[in-house]
Parts: sequence; structure tokens; C-alpha cells
Amino acid sequence: GIEQAVATPPDGATDSDRSAAEIDRLREVIDQMQLELNQVRDHYLRKLAEFDNFRKRIEREREELQRTASELLVRDLVPVLDNFDRAVRHAADSDAETFRKGVEMIARQLWDVLERQGLEAVDPTGQPFAPEYHEAVQRVENASLVPGTVAWTLAKGYLFSGKLLRPAMVGVVVPATVEEPRDVAQSSADAGGGERLP
Repeated sequence: GIEQAVATPPDGATDSDRSAAEIDRLREVIDQMQLELNQVRDHYLRKLAEFDNFRKRIEREREELQRTASELLVRDLVPVLDNFDRAVRHAADSDAETFRKGVEMIARQLWDVLERQGLEAVDPTGQPFAPEYHEAVQRVENASLVPGTVAWTLAKGYLFSGKLLRPAMVGVVVPATVEEPRDVAQSSADAGGGERLP
């Protein structure tokens, strides 16, 4: 009696029936999870392909934008080249002053094109030295100027759309060194005039 009641479940199912039912239920869970995994994998692969297509489209658009910007700049520079060509062709027929004025006009025309594109010249002469915008190429001792001031500009610096393209190459004022008076006997010895006397 008691052993049979423990071995036989009250609902009439045997252990093997329960095991088979549990296995069937687990197979359904596994099948459902496999289906969900496949859906997630498919979704991931679609998103990956979309992202790759997006990346390629952005790259194409960036390249096209660069080509367009370059084309616009070159289009603006062609008249400058035409004027240089005319100046060179007529250089022999012009006097020096007329040629100089023509070249100055072309230089202004070129500068106008570059300014419209966002180029800005930096000439810091007389301003405080700023290492983020200036490159010191020489120390200048000048008592009439404030130390740390740009005394002169060898080459202008340039900003492009507010970003430093090239720093200005400058001479920077430093405090003048004061030579200390030298002992006359030391000066004579240094000049080869003999030994210093005690």
C-alpha cells in the first residue's frame, strides 16, 4: 500500500510519463528560445547592414562635399590665374611701375578669394607674444619696447575659419642685457696685455 502510493503519483501518471512531459515542455522552451534567438540575430544583422550602408553613404557625401568645395575654390581662382597669365604676357611691354601695380591688383584679387573661403592673416607686430599663435624665431633686445612684445613679423600667421593654419614667425622683445663694468686690469689681461697685477 504505502510503497505503491509513493511510487505512483496521485494523478495516475508514472515517473516516466512525467519525465517525458517535462522533456516535451523543455523542448518547447528550447524551440521558443531558438526562435527568439534567430529573430534577435536577424534583427542584429539587419541593423549591422543598415549601419554599414549609412557609413558608406556618409563617406560618399563627405567626399562629394569636399569635391564641391574644392571646385568652388578653383572656380574662384581661375580669374586670378587669367590675370597672372595676362601680366606675364605683357610684362615686357609694361614699365616697372605699371607691372608692379598690376601684380598688386592680382594679389588683392587672390587675397579676396581666400578671405571669402575663411582665411585670415595674423600680423602681431606690436602685440604681446602669444605662443599659441606665434612662433618666436629671434630674441630682440630693444630697451624702447616692452619685453614680451612682438618686435617684428618675419612671416604672417594664418587662421582658417578661426583655426590656426600657421603661426606667425616673429621676433620677440627680451629685456636688454646690461654688461657689468669690467676691471681695467682684467680687460687688459683678457686682451692679451699680460697678467693681472695683485
